[in-house]
Amino acid sequence: MPTALLAAVVTCAALLAAVLPHARHRIQEYRAEHARRTAAEHRRRQLLNATDWAITTAVRECWSRQVDDWRAPRIMLISVADVVRRAADDFNLHVSREEAHTLLMNRLEFRGHLQTTLVTEDHDPQEGTT
Repeated sequence: MPTALLAAVVTCAALLAAVLPHARHRIQEYRAEHARRTAAEHRRRQLLNATDWAITTAVRECWSRQVDDWRAPRIMLISVADVVRRAADDFNLHVSREEAHTLLMNRLEFRGHLQTTLVTEDHDPQEGTT
C-alpha cells in the first residue's frame, strides 16, 4: 500500500510540474488583458467626464450672459479646444482633436444640445461654414 501511495504522489507531482507553467502563463495573459480592458474603460469614462464638464461650463456661461430680448435664442459657445483643455487639466489626458471632436458631437447629441446648424472653430465668415 505505501508503494502505491508513493507512486500516486509522484505521478501527481509530475502532472503538476507539467501543467503548472501553462496554467501560470494563462493566468498572466488573463491578468494582462483584464488590466488593459480596465485601463481603456477608465480612460473612456474620464474622457466622457471631461466632455460633459466642458459642455456644462458652456451651458452655464450661456445662461449667465445678459440678453436684451428674451425671445432670442441662447447661443452656447463650445469648442474642441475646450474638451482637450478640460481633459488635460482635470485628468492629465492627451486627446487628439479628432477624438475630442467625436466625443463632443456624441455628447452634445446625447444631451440634446446638438442643433441643425452648428458652427465649428473652422468657420470662416467670408466662405461660410466649413
